[in-house]
Amino acid sequence: MNRTSKLLFFGSVVLNVLLVGVLFGRVTHRLERPPSRQERLENSLKEFPEPMRSRFRDTLERMSQEGEPVGNQIQQARDEILRIMVNDPFDEAAFDQQIKKINELRIQRALIMTKIIKDAVKNSTPDQRKMLVEMLQRAMPPRSSRS
Repeated sequence: MNRTSKLLFFGSVVLNVLLVGVLFGRVTHRLERPPSRQERLENSLKEFPEPMRSRFRDTLERMSQEGEPVGNQIQQARDEILRIMVNDPFDEAAFDQQIKKINELRIQRALIMTKIIKDAVKNSTPDQRKMLVEMLQRAMPPRSSRS
């Protein structure tokens, strides 16, 4: 092989290695999933002093426990909607009734969560409330606007 062929071969190998690196980097970034809301909350909680961390963790646990029965009812109503959708003929009244039920259950769950947060906040100092707000903002970033 002459000198020009060797340089072209070497240049080709370098470009192929770079291309493979770029492609591999893009693929691995796409495979990474963003942290869940729970993971973001846990990461935020690590910044709190221990008494507050335990208290907020207890509040989150209470929200989970008290909201679970309503969440299960919502899932059952969703399953019923799917059953209604595949039935022939389509029962529009039953479908609308299940949608209404889900909306009412969501309101009920929101009221439970609101009461628990209110209880936690009213027994907190202003500094603790500020830290709680910052934690919630990090854990639940605003939804991006859809164009």
